Amino acid sequence: MADESQTTVRGINWRETFPFTQIFRAFRVAIHPTKLILGLVALLSLYMGGRVLDAIWPISSNAVVVYKTPAGGGEVTDVETEIGIYERYLKEDRAGGRPFSEIRERGRRQVEAQYMRTLGELEIEKDVKKQEEFAKSGAKYSDVKAKLLERKAKQVEAAAKARDERIKAAPAEKQAEERKEAERAYARTVDDINKAVAREAKVANSIKGDGIFIQFFEYETGQINNVVQAVLANDWLGGFANNPVARGEGRVGVLAAIKNFTVTGPWWLITQHTTYFILFAILFSVVWAVFGGAIARIAAVHVAREEKISLSSALRFSTGKFLSFAFAPIIPLLIVLVVGLVVSVGGLIGNIPWIGPVLMGLFFFLALAAGFVMTLVLLGTAGGFNLMYPTIAVEGSDSFDAISRSFSYVYARPWRMLFYTLVAVVYGALCFLFVQFFLRIMLTLTHGFVGWGMMKNVDSATPLDLWDRMWPAPTTRFSYDIDTLNLHGDQALGAYMIAFWVYLAVGLLGAFAISFYFSANTIIYYLMRREVDATELDDVYLEQTDEDFGDAAPGTVPPAATTPPPAAPPATGTTTVVTSTGTHPAGDPNSPPPPADPQQTTPPPAGG
Repeated sequence: MADESQTTVRGINWRETFPFTQIFRAFRVAIHPTKLILGLVALLSLYMGGRVLDAIWPISSNAVVVYKTPAGGGEVTDVETEIGIYERYLKEDRAGGRPFSEIRERGRRQVEAQYMRTLGELEIEKDVKKQEEFAKSGAKYSDVKAKLLERKAKQVEAAAKARDERIKAAPAEKQAEERKEAERAYARTVDDINKAVAREAKVANSIKGDGIFIQFFEYETGQINNVVQAVLANDWLGGFANNPVARGEGRVGVLAAIKNFTVTGPWWLITQHTTYFILFAILFSVVWAVFGGAIARIAAVHVAREEKISLSSALRFSTGKFLSFAFAPIIPLLIVLVVGLVVSVGGLIGNIPWIGPVLMGLFFFLALAAGFVMTLVLLGTAGGFNLMYPTIAVEGSDSFDAISRSFSYVYARPWRMLFYTLVAVVYGALCFLFVQFFLRIMLTLTHGFVGWGMMKNVDSATPLDLWDRMWPAPTTRFSYDIDTLNLHGDQALGAYMIAFWVYLAVGLLGAFAISFYFSANTIIYYLMRREVDATELDDVYLEQTDEDFGDAAPGTVPPAATTPPPAAPPATGTTTVVTSTGTHPAGDPNSPPPPADPQQTTPPPAGG
């Protein structure tokens, strides 16, 4: 009877059985300090560059911020940013056919009218023509702030006087109880006064508008948060309430948030602030090519060989491939633009009397063919954009190879590419939430423990905790406004310095998002390449020497450091020739003698 063979399954290689699980390596790859440093530098470069552009931009051309008040006057109830108005404009079928520029101009006039009323109410300027002049240039805001502070001091003084009179009028037996109640009422009144003054100052400050970059940046980061929240709610098509979007906080589904991030925000910048967009796009391309390319390069080697190349080596690679990184996503758009211009020129034929419409009808199939080409290029760019940088980083190639491979992989396996992308989005949202949670705990603990040691108030007139004014307790939002109305001199300077360190720590969240983006898409590139080209995952272009690898994984040896194997010993029976210079292999009397054998006890015969 034949022996029955038994097979025992001792384990499953999940990464080989389910290739998409390779994407779960992205967190470990992205959290590497070198990539985080590069991501943070990239984020700071974009932020500072955007701030510089905002500073030099004319106030009248800044993004509009509209504060709404009830019809009969009173407290401000809502605030809308220009980009929020633009998004609502798109949802409302383009506001009945009116151009958005008209809506934007109306918002600007509304802000100017509000500022003119403020100048009159505070008795800073009563002449209407001068009010209009100041409103257009944003002048006299420092006077507005000074008047508001003066009003605040009088209101606080009146509240203190009312408190003292209340305590004085209380019976002797209820003096202590009445004092506590009067102090609490005074504190509430002062808090209301401070909030009202801060609100009025904010409304008046809207005459300067929002920096275009700040509005765009806050909107885009808001959409990232929307993606995270929607993934947790398993809301892909948009089941959240359709509330108006203010500063990017209106929550929508995953797909809608991605559409807002990639289309709505950039398209607002392109169409409404074209010159600004061109300048910022140049800045973005430079920063993304240098630092994004370096992150992609480190991720490429890390994923393929579990080796982490040095920061200098990564930057040397990205700067050497700068034009390739910069033009890879631009070339397809230029192709679409050129083809579109050719079609537009062809459309001029229709202006020829009599024969023009006939010729257009006859050769219209060429326009359709051009439209087909433009559609292919646009869809290929949209689907393969995330693979372009990894292509250059992995293959060490150029822009055209990046475009060719990304298009090829997307069109060859579109559903697999979509599946990998969705897995990366879900996993990335969870990782982002974890890092966000970590930072929030860190900031809360820091704020709490430092606050225990700071028991000083802002000044003797207002019972405001100095620490909470210098740095408000972290809430659901990491960003906050510094209370410049209540802080003075060294307090304000200290608050700005604290804000620098806080925002630098918060910037690590953005740095992680950038690092994860390149790490996850590099893994997806490897998976798609293996699926389409049957290339192994560890195949990566290397040009570094062994000293460029800063902290290789234990047990790995860079290729350049591999020790060559020892020479094979002579075959058995090899004839040797003994000459005056020693013993040599037969047929080669000039070759050097073999090393002496330490085990040999009998000397070779003399004279040969």
